Amino acid sequence: MMLILGLQGHPHPPRPLSANLRDVWDQGWYHDSSAVLLRDGAVVAAIEEERLNRCKHTGKFPVLAARACLGLAGCDGDALDLIAFGEEGGSGPLRDPAIQPARLTSILQKELALEKDLSAKIRLIEHHISHAASTYVASGYEEALIFTADGFGDGIAGYVINGRRARWDILDAIVAEDSLGSFYHAPLRLLGFGMHDEYKMMGLAPYGDPAAYRDLFSASYLLSDEGRFRLDRTVLRQGLARLGPPRGHDEPFRDRDRDVAAAAQEALERIVFHVLKHFRSRTGLRALCAAGGVMQNSTLNGKIARSGLFDRVFVQPAANDCGLALGAAYTAHLQEGDRGRRPIAVPANIYWGRPLPPNDDIENLLGQWQDLVEFERCPDIVERTATLLEQGAVVGWVQGRAEFGPRALGNRSILADPRPASSKDVINAMVKKRESFRPFAPAVRIEDADRYFDLPSGADCSFMTFVVPVKEPFREVLGATSHVDGSARVQVLCRSANERFWDLLGAFGARTGTPVLLNTSFNNNHEPIVDSPQDALVCFLTTGLDALVIGDFQVRKHKLTVGRILGLVPSLAEDACLATGRERSAAGVNESFYVLVTAVGQIRISMVVYDVLSHQRYDQTAAERLRGGVPDAAGVADEAVAEELLALWQQRVIRLLPKSRPNAPVRAGAGLQ
Repeated sequence: MMLILGLQGHPHPPRPLSANLRDVWDQGWYHDSSAVLLRDGAVVAAIEEERLNRCKHTGKFPVLAARACLGLAGCDGDALDLIAFGEEGGSGPLRDPAIQPARLTSILQKELALEKDLSAKIRLIEHHISHAASTYVASGYEEALIFTADGFGDGIAGYVINGRRARWDILDAIVAEDSLGSFYHAPLRLLGFGMHDEYKMMGLAPYGDPAAYRDLFSASYLLSDEGRFRLDRTVLRQGLARLGPPRGHDEPFRDRDRDVAAAAQEALERIVFHVLKHFRSRTGLRALCAAGGVMQNSTLNGKIARSGLFDRVFVQPAANDCGLALGAAYTAHLQEGDRGRRPIAVPANIYWGRPLPPNDDIENLLGQWQDLVEFERCPDIVERTATLLEQGAVVGWVQGRAEFGPRALGNRSILADPRPASSKDVINAMVKKRESFRPFAPAVRIEDADRYFDLPSGADCSFMTFVVPVKEPFREVLGATSHVDGSARVQVLCRSANERFWDLLGAFGARTGTPVLLNTSFNNNHEPIVDSPQDALVCFLTTGLDALVIGDFQVRKHKLTVGRILGLVPSLAEDACLATGRERSAAGVNESFYVLVTAVGQIRISMVVYDVLSHQRYDQTAAERLRGGVPDAAGVADEAVAEELLALWQQRVIRLLPKSRPNAPVRAGAGLQ
């Protein structure tokens, strides 16, 4: 048996960072860290670190994910044959001293409690080779053109590769200066978006006219012979700067913003097609495999799949940097897994995360929250949920093993009726707390897909990686999942991939005549997709979801009254800390109080809440801390304290948990942490 652990994430860089390393660190060089475990070439487990540490897009070394993968395999770290890291650490002035076998060995030795020396087992795999392997190997294609593109990694922003079984020929490399990821990222600030918000610009693009700023973008790139191109981001930045100040975070979108998004999308598509057309012609290859952050652009992917350039197109569903762990593990297997004699198993799905615990453990957990929820175990949970959805409920749906990657595919999902256009507005406003223009994805059984959607032949639409046209008669029928341009980012589901979700689609279709559901990730805009039942409960309680289904349990919530909020035990989130400051005003110098959060920044809080959160008795509820003599100099009422705590909880800046009940202990089980 060959066990290989693939890893992606930064092993806590030495302090202080050099100036050039600090620059790339601040730009989010490492993000979306993950761990993947292969056994004899088959994926046993794959988990993003953010699902466990609850820090969105975290780039931290995936210690929690690695432990969880090993736990799911029933082995410890000493059983590993190889540990593959999806990064070599850069080159030249950007060489990262933290990415080296000795550094990785030290961390793994400590965090995984290893007894054996593993320095000889560590392999560093180049960033874009890892991306390439993640998609080519997972596709199962005998031969294919492989295309990778992102911001950059190991000094490279992408590759074009001729993949023919074990032989790979690199045909071209996209240098960091010509990064398509950086090119597409450039307008984000002008539009009021931030890091990792490229998908928002993609969603805004269909509302705009690309002709309005086509010349601005065209001036910043040059297409040349042999599928090559050059970017001039200085020209692009200067052109964007002349368009006026950035949109404020809470300001409405203007025609300028919509048109810039449309022009950026058009420019990206034009450059990528220029590359692909040349190398498809040069190699004669009729299959394409793609990965890298740029290839999470599902609008681009859909156009490639429908272009006729290729007979088959596969986009690795975890195409962003979390997929580097998968590609690194695959590469290590190909290089050293019995010298390639053991074939890699082509994955049928990506439900590779932690499973739900047994029903008894779920019931124990729900019992801990009995002041805030009531619940029922239902033998007919699929039929019960279909009825709720038919009646217009928005339902959190948690089943089986969590998905790997950025998409919820029916195991950690929010589901709703896709027919009323108002469903989109309800979820955007009450649950996701996000921009109203952003579309939601439809999920449909493979038996029904061709009736509703114009699916490209030769493209696997199982993973929400392609935007496709909704057939004309059904664009109004599927009002909540059809985008303004008549398209949808569809998930086509086979029964063998996820039988319970397949059954739910059928049950809803039997009631409504429309076997399609709105499917979006189960989270709010401040957090990663939920992983454990406790994550799901917290999201359910702090959003406008109507119902929650965990395994066989239907859960309903009580109103979050002041007493119920103050009856919970508060603590700071993992990446948050308290701080104080002094402010000068006409009345004199006043002390101010804050919570500092890595992803959010500085949030001002009241003195009373500061004292509640800094209390040393971690087993005490907020109410007990208030009654224990917390100063109330400002005369803040319980209602104001509860309101402030709830707002911080909704932003995932703090945790609020029920006080342990001696008569209802929670038994240990996977997913309950």
